[in-house]
Parts: sequence; C-alpha cells; structure tokens
Amino acid sequence: MSDGVPTDLTGDQDDTSVVLGALTRGGAKGLSVTISVVHRSIELICLAAGATGLAALVLGVWAWRSSLTGAFVAFAGGGITLVVAVYVLVRIRALAAAVKHPSEALAQAQDLVMRAKGSPQLHKLAGKLRTRKAGRAAGLGRIRRAVSTGKLVSSVIGLASPDPERHRYLVPFTPDRLKNLWLAILVGLWAWLISAVIASLAFLSLAFQAL
Repeated sequence: MSDGVPTDLTGDQDDTSVVLGALTRGGAKGLSVTISVVHRSIELICLAAGATGLAALVLGVWAWRSSLTGAFVAFAGGGITLVVAVYVLVRIRALAAAVKHPSEALAQAQDLVMRAKGSPQLHKLAGKLRTRKAGRAAGLGRIRRAVSTGKLVSSVIGLASPDPERHRYLVPFTPDRLKNLWLAILVGLWAWLISAVIASLAFLSLAFQAL
C-alpha cells in the first residue's frame, strides 16, 4: 500500500465529513427557516409589486387612452411589472415547497455530497467551511444562520447536478435557477418603482380630467 493512497482517502473522508457535519448542524429546521424567511418576504413584495403594476396598467391606459405613446408606456411598464411579479412568485413558491419536506430536502443534499466525494469542488467547499470559526458561527442570529444554511445548500447543489426525480426538492435551488430568480427580483424592483411613478402620474391625470 503506497503512502499516497491512504492520505487521499483520508482527505476525501475529511472533506465529506466536514460538509455533512455542517449540513447536520444547520439541520432540517435551519433549511426550513431559510426558505420560510425568504418566501414570506418575497411573496409579499411580489403581491405588492403585482398590484402596483396592474394599477399602473389600468390607470395609465384609462388616463392616456387618447395618446398612443402614453397608453403604450403604461401598458409596457405595468405589464412588465406584473409578469415579473408572477414569475418570481411561482419560482419562490417552488422553493417554499421544500418547507413541507425539510428532512427529505436535507437528506437529498447529503446524498449530493456523497456523490461528489473526492471532487475538487467538494474539497474547496470543505476548505471554506474549515475556515469558519466556531465562536462566530455560534454567535449568528436567526436570519444570518438561515442565510448561511441557504448558501451552504446552494453550494452543495453546485457540487453535483440534482436528479429531477431523486432530488426533486433541490432542483429549484440549482445555481442557474437561483441566479435567474435574483435577476428577476432586481428587474422587478426597478419595474415596481417605474410602475409606481406611472400609476401616480395616471392618477393625477385622471384627477385633473375630473375637475
């Protein structure tokens, strides 16, 4: 038996145990808290943004029905906000579905770790986790612990692509889907602001027309 073989195997086992240990410490409850916090906050924002977009669309088209340009701006601004709000709402609810099965989602994440055993990606993730100080982790608040758990789960998913059937609760957490979701949220926030301006101007225009 060569000296290098046991060393490599020990390293693989260490990397795996470090990541599995971090997942276990976060626990199913930590995963549930992560998704619940994000889900509730973004869902409320989506509903508010969607209502603003609808108001901008209806009020704008009504106020500027005699102006093709004005009606188009209202339709485009309010419509984009409404579409993005619905898209984000659907995606965030897909994430929230894991709240109903946090233990299964955690088990699927642990399965991905075992599938990635020995990979450079797992070694890199384990190295990041090793640098975390226990005292700092113990002092994290509830929200920061939730965010930390969410980042860890996302990192684990990046180690190996989840199978749509075997890891169905993790599919919404894939890096590409999360990237598109956060991009849509940023676009939606700007669209929400624009819709609010359009709705306000349209309301004032209707008020002046009524005088």
